[in-house]
Amino acid sequence: MAYTEKRDTRTGGASYVGRFRVDGRLRSTRAFRSRRDALAEARRAEEAGKLGAWVDPRGSAITLAGWFADWQTSRADRAPRTLEAERERFRSLVAPTFGETPLRRITHDDVSRWAAGMRAPRTGEVASRARRRDAVRLLVALLDAAVDSRRLTTNPARTPSGRVPGLPRAPRTKAHRYLSHEQLRRVADAARTHQGRTLVLLAGLTGLRWGEISALRTGDVDLLRGRIVIERAYTRLDDGTLLLGDTKTHARREVPVPGVLAADLSVLLAARGTGLLFAGRDGGPLRRESFDRNAYRPAVRAAGGAVTTLQELLGVRGTRVVDAETLAAVRRVQTQGGLPVTGVVDAATWEVLVAEDRRHRGELSRAAKVARSHRLGVAARLTLGAGAEDFEPLTLHDLRHTAASLAIAGGASVKAVQRMLGHESPVLTLRTYAGLFEDDLDRLGEAMSAQFAAQSLTSAAHHTLTESPVSVPDVRALPSISAR
Repeated sequence: MAYTEKRDTRTGGASYVGRFRVDGRLRSTRAFRSRRDALAEARRAEEAGKLGAWVDPRGSAITLAGWFADWQTSRADRAPRTLEAERERFRSLVAPTFGETPLRRITHDDVSRWAAGMRAPRTGEVASRARRRDAVRLLVALLDAAVDSRRLTTNPARTPSGRVPGLPRAPRTKAHRYLSHEQLRRVADAARTHQGRTLVLLAGLTGLRWGEISALRTGDVDLLRGRIVIERAYTRLDDGTLLLGDTKTHARREVPVPGVLAADLSVLLAARGTGLLFAGRDGGPLRRESFDRNAYRPAVRAAGGAVTTLQELLGVRGTRVVDAETLAAVRRVQTQGGLPVTGVVDAATWEVLVAEDRRHRGELSRAAKVARSHRLGVAARLTLGAGAEDFEPLTLHDLRHTAASLAIAGGASVKAVQRMLGHESPVLTLRTYAGLFEDDLDRLGEAMSAQFAAQSLTSAAHHTLTESPVSVPDVRALPSISAR
């Protein structure tokens, strides 16, 4: 219940302070000359607290930069990479406009103008939609937290209904890239090391994130059960520091070990003993940028252009796919070289083609000869058959999309794909790969139609075989109803 306290002033007079409770804490109003005014203010504040409309006047005087620092302190349990991204976003996009502004002086119009014309710090041009959207979301979260802590009555970035009209539209997401089983095998075969081959296959068949792959230890792999335990991941900060922590969803999961990977993993496990499954040259964690530059991108470049390389050596049209004309040329080379005429470009066929190519390199410089030898040396590790097709370069993360695509094509359910990828819910899996599951509707319709037709035929046959040969009685011989 609100009440007042009398306080003496330095001039010998008296003043009154209203006292009231909000959220279980005893609070004070400012000083009044009149006891009646102090009590009225205390009662208004107490009633506002009951309605959830009271704010601390001193709390709303803090600047947005000061509040951001306090807010981040309360989020210490978040992933270091998340906190670092928030600091960068606030420093570069939010602070230049609102950093030194008190919370109570931020208005809805100010937020709308800032969201529409937000400038990138380095170029001075309007920031991209993705950057503007992330920055607006950060400001909205900051002001929501200020409302929750009773520093503001309402969030000035929202309308009374709770909408955020200044939020830029989400940018169009880049189309996912997928590899077929044959193309994935090609990339793995083009990798220079056994570790590189195993890593590419593991990422492309299980969908593990890079942070999860680089944090795998030999003890996480159980070949007898055919399972890999995922319970930790590395996070890379902007300064290059690697931090070992939980997975993205902070959940432990298990993924199946594909049978084709068992042999490669056995060799790697035997070589590693204990410690990290995939390691850098110094024995520490394998860094993404190093693997991408030295192993993955060269392998993708060689595997993705292997058909073009083959067609150049054969002197046929560059269609980027092993078509009928290319197959016929391959069979001629195999016949002339005394090889089995299979039409499949294997190591022996590449050897014949490369040997013939060496005879026509006289006009090339030494550097060009070395480069061509290296290119053909990588291509010679690949096997190409009918229908093999070139593909455009793709990122390491596209291997995760490839795993999802291959799993769905193999008949995996949404729940199974979700568990394999470590998504928080099946909704996220469906939203991310909805286009791939659309094919399931066609297969489902065909399967149900086939089952219905088969069941109908079975029922008809059963009815025919079990039909009783009882003759139909002559209705004239039956007594009439009236007679009975």
